[in-house]
Amino acid sequence: MYNFKMPYILVLIPIVTYLFFRKPQGAIKVPGIQIIKKYSKGSKKHLLGRIFMYLSTVFMILALARPQLTTEGKVVKKDGIDIAIALDLSKSMEARDFNPNRLEKSKELLKEFIDKRPNDRLSLVVFGGEAYTKVPLTFDHSVLKNMISNITTDDITSNNRTAIGMGLGVALNRLKDSDSKSKVIILMTDGENNSGEMSPVGAAEVAKELGIKVYTIGIGAKEIAIPGFFGTSYIENKELDENLLNLIAEKTNGKYFRASDSKEFQNIFNEINNLEKSKIDSRSIYDITEYFEELLKIALVLFLLGVFFEYFKYIRIP
Repeated sequence: MYNFKMPYILVLIPIVTYLFFRKPQGAIKVPGIQIIKKYSKGSKKHLLGRIFMYLSTVFMILALARPQLTTEGKVVKKDGIDIAIALDLSKSMEARDFNPNRLEKSKELLKEFIDKRPNDRLSLVVFGGEAYTKVPLTFDHSVLKNMISNITTDDITSNNRTAIGMGLGVALNRLKDSDSKSKVIILMTDGENNSGEMSPVGAAEVAKELGIKVYTIGIGAKEIAIPGFFGTSYIENKELDENLLNLIAEKTNGKYFRASDSKEFQNIFNEINNLEKSKIDSRSIYDITEYFEELLKIALVLFLLGVFFEYFKYIRIP
């Protein structure tokens, strides 16, 4: 948006225009001037100096009016959350009590969750009998989602074991140096801790000291179907160590969730999303650009051209 600090000065422009181009009153006619004018062949070049001086005066008036360009912008302050997702890739995640299986359902819901967190940095850690970082903390969610789409249980060499403590420990490493006010780990597993050098409870203690909240998600139907001669029977699923996952969540002021079917799984991610909200504040800023210096420079150049054409180049004939 353009504006002028002293707009009333612009009234001088029509006055100056009148003074420059008014016809002189009471001019004295000199006999024989027509003979000289014949050689000019109708040229108006003698007016150039006057025109340049007029334009120079107009630009000086514009400079005195101090034209400014004001642009409005918004500064958005994002107080996002750093979230590390620790996903179990043990072989049992291929169980088909979810459609098509536990891992694919986890991946599907994770990507939906990521879409709801545009202001947060996210990281992906995978674990089985070992654990490592698949994606470090990033705002590039498209890269993260692409990586999630492509992971399989084969990404972990010792996928017949479950090192929950190691998965939690690697996730802690991703967040321990973060300067974010809120730091969260989402730990997703379908088993019990039966491998790894780090104790899950010990890792939870470290998380507590670092102020990192851990949400644990136990994946798997509550009952396992056992086909038999007289039909299918169901037994309690004891592969999942819910007591451990509950303890980890409690120690870190997080929460434990049991995902026994697709609908519950969906609701869990919705609840975590609602529990951990990012703060977004915005304020308007105004950028003002002054143009008076540029106008004065143009006025000076035009004035010098005017002097040159008026007094040195062309002779003005009355």
